[in-house]
This record gives sequence, structure tokens and C-alpha cells, in this order.
Amino acid sequence: MRLGVRPRAQWMRPRRYCSAFPKSRKATWPTDRREPRLPVLSKVDPLGTLPIMTPSLKDICSATIRVEDLPVLAELRDRSEIRVSIAGDRAWIWWKPETEAMQEILIRWILPLPGVELFTERGGRWYRWGKHLPAFGVPVPDDLRGVPLERIVLPKPVSAQRPESLRLDRLRVGVVRDERCQSRSATAVFCRLSELHAWAEQSTSAQFAGLSAAWTEGPVGERGEAEVLVLGRHGLLPASRAGVRFWGTDVLVPLGFRADPDLAEPALKGAVGAGPNDLVVLRPDGFEVIARALFKPLNRAGVRLARDAVTADQPREGSHS
Repeated sequence: MRLGVRPRAQWMRPRRYCSAFPKSRKATWPTDRREPRLPVLSKVDPLGTLPIMTPSLKDICSATIRVEDLPVLAELRDRSEIRVSIAGDRAWIWWKPETEAMQEILIRWILPLPGVELFTERGGRWYRWGKHLPAFGVPVPDDLRGVPLERIVLPKPVSAQRPESLRLDRLRVGVVRDERCQSRSATAVFCRLSELHAWAEQSTSAQFAGLSAAWTEGPVGERGEAEVLVLGRHGLLPASRAGVRFWGTDVLVPLGFRADPDLAEPALKGAVGAGPNDLVVLRPDGFEVIARALFKPLNRAGVRLARDAVTADQPREGSHS
């Protein structure tokens, strides 16, 4: 051994050996670590009885309650967005999610009810509120999710009662001056057969297209005073100075007048007892019901035959009876 040099075994730090691998260091956690908590409804309403809506409740768009609890929602009948459907002994309430108006309704009217269940819709499936698995058997109606609440909940029970006395007054149908001055197109003309004959002799065959007519004896029963009612479109009707023009389809009213009472044509026909294939002609002195089967297509030959039939029965001038 050389002088001044310490033996190696004297200055090396002793080592500790063992037959197994060293154990892993045990992980230590802070003693003040807390478990995560779910969000809670910490705030309360001004009355101090119900919790304030949290953002998670905005996704709710349906609730189911007992049918006997529906009268509690009577004060919400003016809410058109609330719809209801009945399935057995449960009433299903539907509305659009994320509406501020439904937040107050939900916490004040629906949540306090016993047995209430809330549902959300995600991806076309329904989930109970706070659940991750879909709920099956939710009766979603086909008619836009039920009917309005006002048709389900009535203010009070309705009972039908018979009237004490039943008096039916016959409706009087006539015409009055139309002060509204509405512009109407003529669809018919009532004129004498002699005027129609004069027009037919000067008109072309194209002017007869779309015209139909029915003729009748004069008001005094003389065939020489025969009159004709011609139906057609505006602009195609025969010209007549003394004739009366009408407007309407199933109920003819003179131009410048309106029906009194001012009802629809089906109602007026029912009031005068006309059938579905009848034509009603209103005049200031009354009304007349004419069957549409009497109207035939108008042509020049038919007008001439009618004129000849009328003049054949008239006595010639200078003849003596």
C-alpha cells in the first residue's frame, strides 16, 4: 500500500443490495381534496319557496303528469305554445325548449305536481331529465304533439240546456242597394224575346259560344210578352236597353244591388228552399227559383223558332175575332 492513499474500502460509501426490485413509490394525495359535486339549485325565488331555473332545465321540452292534475294548469290556457296529449291516466305536456316564458311556468306550475316526470329530446330520442339512457314508450302524437291546452282544460264544466221557448222566424230574402259600390261583372241578362231576336240576327256564330238561355211567358201571361234569361260570361251577353243584368253564380242579383241578408250563396239557397241544381234569381219584388235543366245552349236557329212560336199565336192586325 502506497503512502498518502487511503484504501478504497475506506472511502467508498457502502451500498445496500437486496434480492428483489425496489418497490414503487406510493402516491400520496392531498388530504383536502374533495369529490366533484353536481350542480345544484342554490338560488331561490323572491318568495323563498322554489328554486330558480338553471341552464340545464332549458333543454326540457316535455313533462308528464296525472290527468287529474290538469285543472291546475287552467290559468295557462292562453299559452298557445303549450300542447297536451292524453295517454291512459297520464297527461303529456309539450312545448318548445329554450323559451324564457316556459322557465317560470315550469318551476311554478309543473315541478310542484306529484309524480311529474321531465323529458328532453336529443337526436330524435327522448331521455328523462338527468338520464343518459333513452326512455322508450314516450307517446309522441302525430298531430303536431297534441292539441292546445285550451281545448283540454275548460274554465268550468259545460252543460247543455234546452231553450225555454223555441221560436223560428222565417227568413226574408230580398235585395237592397249596394252602397259599397263594388265593381261586379254581369253573368246574366233578363230581356224580352224580341230584343234577343234582333240581337241574334246581327251577331256572328262566335258570339253565341258559352251562352245558354231559358224563356218564359210575360208577367201578364201573354206569349207576345215572352222574356228570356240568358246566362254567360261578361262581355258575351246580348245587348239590351230595357233588360236587367245580374251578377252571381248560383244566386243572381241585379247589378247595383246586394242580397239582404248579405249571406253566402249556399246559405241563401237554403233559406229560399232551392236545391243544389237550382238557380235563384233575386229581384226587388221577390225571388224566383229556376231549375238549371231548363237552360239550353243558345243559337240563332233556336231564337228564330221561339220567335216564330210566339208570333204564330198572336192575332194579325186587322183580323176580327
